[in-house]
Amino acid sequence: MSTSPCQISMVKDVRVCGCLLVAIPLFSLIVLAHHPTVTASNLHGVGHELSSAALAAKVVHGTLIAMQCALLYAFSSWLITRNLQRAIPRATGIMLMLGVIGVIGAALVDGFVVSPVSSYPHDGDPSLFVMGQLLRFAMTLNQVLILAGELALSAAFALLSIDLFGLNREGRFLGALGLLLGIGSLVALLSGWLTLQLHGMQFLFAAQSMWMLCFGIFMLRLPEALLRRESFPLK
Repeated sequence: MSTSPCQISMVKDVRVCGCLLVAIPLFSLIVLAHHPTVTASNLHGVGHELSSAALAAKVVHGTLIAMQCALLYAFSSWLITRNLQRAIPRATGIMLMLGVIGVIGAALVDGFVVSPVSSYPHDGDPSLFVMGQLLRFAMTLNQVLILAGELALSAAFALLSIDLFGLNREGRFLGALGLLLGIGSLVALLSGWLTLQLHGMQFLFAAQSMWMLCFGIFMLRLPEALLRRESFPLK
């Protein structure tokens, strides 16, 4: 059977997205390692540290937002090859979208809302109290969004992994790892064993990044004949 231009284009897209999934997880870990931290024990000191780190927070979270968009593009391109008319790829796409929205929302709050709030005038006690309440609200919103986003992403990785079992032996192995990651993350987050403060977030990102790196390599190594067959299944 001849290869159509659409098939050739889709194979090239998958190769490009495989490269993205190799590069982005590694870069995201480097970016997350430069996430600003707060060490002050009093509210006035917290506000001062957050104000001082405003530029770094915007750069870090802006970069993470851009990478989330790139990851969504890469995974969406893969799901198109798996036929979005099928239930599992379609459900995976929905959960990926919800997950990215949650993570981007949390990054917007942490990088672009918290810092301006911390720079509000707070010379008097009433102003300092108001700033403290606003910061607590912003951080609560951040935690709700990141938890919702990571739960959705964990479900998406589990669903995507189930779909991989229908490919080859490497796909089954990668699917088993992804299923372990997705279900393990869901259990850890829902049980409260893993909290998404900075260190918990770094741990979860590291685990997800390793699996996405393996998935990117898998996409680059996948035989073109198999990819074309899965992209355009015979009726």
